[in-house]
Amino acid sequence: MASQKSFESAVNSIRTFLSARPPYYNGTYPVSPEQLTLFYGSNGSNANRINLAKATPQELGKLEAACQLATFGVNNENVYDESYRKAGKMDFADFATSFDVEDSDLLNLVDHGLLEGDDEQRAIKLELYKLNVYGKGSFFRAHKDTPRSETMFGSLVIVFPTPHEGGEFILRDKEHEWEVDLAKSISESAQQPCVSYAAFFSDVEHEVRMVTSGYRVTLTYNLYFAPVGIMPCPTVSTLAPYEQTLAQALYEIVTNDAVLPDGGYLGIGLRHMYPVEEGTDVTDFRNYLKGPDAALGRVLSALGLSWNVRVFYRKVDSREYLHSRIVDLSKWGQMCCDVIHAIMRRSGAELVQHVHIYGTRKSFYGCSCLDWSEDSEEIQETKYVQLAEVTDLKDNISQVQLYVMYGNEPTVSYAYVKLCIAVDLPFLGARSINRLQVQ
Repeated sequence: MASQKSFESAVNSIRTFLSARPPYYNGTYPVSPEQLTLFYGSNGSNANRINLAKATPQELGKLEAACQLATFGVNNENVYDESYRKAGKMDFADFATSFDVEDSDLLNLVDHGLLEGDDEQRAIKLELYKLNVYGKGSFFRAHKDTPRSETMFGSLVIVFPTPHEGGEFILRDKEHEWEVDLAKSISESAQQPCVSYAAFFSDVEHEVRMVTSGYRVTLTYNLYFAPVGIMPCPTVSTLAPYEQTLAQALYEIVTNDAVLPDGGYLGIGLRHMYPVEEGTDVTDFRNYLKGPDAALGRVLSALGLSWNVRVFYRKVDSREYLHSRIVDLSKWGQMCCDVIHAIMRRSGAELVQHVHIYGTRKSFYGCSCLDWSEDSEEIQETKYVQLAEVTDLKDNISQVQLYVMYGNEPTVSYAYVKLCIAVDLPFLGARSINRLQVQ
């Protein structure tokens, strides 16, 4: 059995792996002057033409004037508030550009730069969303992109080489912050003309700082995972080098005799948030995990471990559950704990009891664990499953309600929540782990 010191080191390695890589990828991409031609017009007006490689301030001012005022989504409504967002927008039906992202190598760069491991080979579906013009004094305060489906995983912003200052792109993920000056990237690029770009996961908070001069012209695309076919099961030997480090840490944990000797779940909180609505089967995200979350799933499969995506409900009337579905508990009001428990159990939730990862039982919050029989209204005892928390499992009680959320569009049903991976460990005598060849 490994020492507690080496065991804690393995746990820390997993936490570091999930948080180490920035949740975005940016760069510049060379284009020809002809690819920077933009046509625009709406409501039956004559089409206008502008070349963004050599546009004059007057031409850019005309483009800005042709835009609508950019709104944002809050509490399922479109809101215009210049204290939060000041910019112009143009819907994709009102413009056309000669720069075709899908016909360029840019999407491959984004694929390899943002995604990891086998996901780098996955097809990405690209959806043109909007054109935005940020003139002097324009900005967009911190927000997250509005989730549109369970397969949407990110956004791609392309900045054209129109002269401007300010408008830095800021991304935040927990305690980390990154500043990306896309205008500076263009001016410093050895390849001219070019566009700059930033691709990022859609649950990452971001903002556009105030433009102090000129015009910042951007295209935004939504990024979706294409449907997956039958994918080969990874093996330890086929893992990428950086995934081997994660495999070593997980191997040390699951082969430790002190970890769930009687069986149970290892709970690993995922780094990214995922778009759900009430009733969503979160196990579908097994095929749509993002970045390090996807790498975690590949490593678990390579080790031969049984795992799936779950939503964790902490202290629901003093009980805790793992569930494969999203349940909006807010609509049930102030019901007694046994009624809530019956609702959760009948919908398929598993009652869990926390134990420390190194084998020490945690205190269990709860009244008597009772359930209603399916065949009668009798109340009967319910067993719980032990859950050892490897990384922080976020409380999703408030998150699964429809709540006020600032985004680039209003949302009616989808909201971001934190999910986890539950690794189903048998009792020690039945546990079989693929052997890890230590490098």
